[in-house]
Amino acid sequence: DDEPVNRIRAQILAGLRSDLEDPDTVAGLTLAKEIFPNHPYGRPVDGTLETIKAITADDLKAFVSERLARDNLIVAVVGDIKPDELSRRLDEVFASLPATSKPSTVAAAKPQINGQVKVVNMKVPQSAIVFAQKGPKRGDVDFYSVFVLNHILGGGGFTSRLYDEIREKRGLAYSIGSYLYPLEHVGLIQGYGGTANKRVDKTLKVLKNEWQKMADDGVNKEVLSDTKTYLTGSFPLRLTSSGRIAAILVSMQLEGLGIDYLDRRNGYIEAVTLKEVNRVAKSLLDPENLVVVVVGSPSGVTSTR
Repeated sequence: DDEPVNRIRAQILAGLRSDLEDPDTVAGLTLAKEIFPNHPYGRPVDGTLETIKAITADDLKAFVSERLARDNLIVAVVGDIKPDELSRRLDEVFASLPATSKPSTVAAAKPQINGQVKVVNMKVPQSAIVFAQKGPKRGDVDFYSVFVLNHILGGGGFTSRLYDEIREKRGLAYSIGSYLYPLEHVGLIQGYGGTANKRVDKTLKVLKNEWQKMADDGVNKEVLSDTKTYLTGSFPLRLTSSGRIAAILVSMQLEGLGIDYLDRRNGYIEAVTLKEVNRVAKSLLDPENLVVVVVGSPSGVTSTR
């Protein structure tokens, strides 16, 4: 009906207008557009002011009829329920859906990662920084080696090298870190930071220096052992609520990890060797190809195109 469609549209548009004033959100959207300028990966998941205004009730009905079906449905259930009762309730909720959805494909992605820098001017006292380079997809044979490597480089919070060198030792940034971002068609290593406008240039120089040092020198046996101990020992903390477990069960199905993944996961971490970690560090990490987006009024940093 027109009334709820227009009401929800107005709510979404208000949120999008607010996002356009948030440096972190603008930085993330700009990074995606820089890397995937002509691909759906480069489009905002929440839409734009123009696309949301253009959606009609008929578009929504068409989406429901074409995309909501049993063949693309994944269900995870965690709780005090018996299999026969669950089966009955799932049928009650989902049996009326069509058996198959309309085929839909996404073209292969060709990321534009050429070391470009993009500055989006915004009058704020602190610049938001995001950066990315090529990384592994979820099914790549080196995924867990890169996962461990990234934890040491920037994914380990207070213990990561980026945090130690950029925030603790130099006080350059309020936040700094990195993470793996595996998509179906391409994998990325992405990162983020936030610092005063006058410190952006220095922060980026230290970031790239640490990126290069990890590629050149790798890690030692003690650091690798401590990292693996943390990653395996902390994993049960991700299973402390029904919601968290259900989310993991959905991910396991989406990624095709197998029903016994929870039993096998720590074994993948433990199997990572020092030779493998240092090999992927040398072959993968490339500070000169980091795509960097800065939103703010940074001193000494300009767009390269």
